[in-house]
Amino acid sequence: MLRINSKSTLESTEELEEVLKALANVNRLLLIYSLASGEVEKISVTQVSKNMGITQPAASQHLKVLKNADILIAHKEGNFIYYRFNRRSMEKHQKQIDFLFTCAFAKCSQLERSSCQCSPKKEE
Repeated sequence: MLRINSKSTLESTEELEEVLKALANVNRLLLIYSLASGEVEKISVTQVSKNMGITQPAASQHLKVLKNADILIAHKEGNFIYYRFNRRSMEKHQKQIDFLFTCAFAKCSQLERSSCQCSPKKEE
């Protein structure tokens, strides 16, 4: 059973909150889709700005938010900083999200099987 008030649960929940907040922006989601689609393995501020039609400061800010949430990592090549996925962090957060939704779906199924009046009635 998950202990909601445990220190480790609280810490991992706070990390997941940061990830979900970082993803709660259309431009950042588009940036993630661009990287995930395989079009590019890494991307720079200049490329984000050009591809998305936003200013370089805006592109830089979006990349910074994703980096701070450990979704992306940065590495320098010459005069440019490139960003790519942080696989280890993403795997950890995927497990957390999967666990959360698995528990939620299990509870929904349990409620649907019971005679509880809180589940929505099926239309006939």
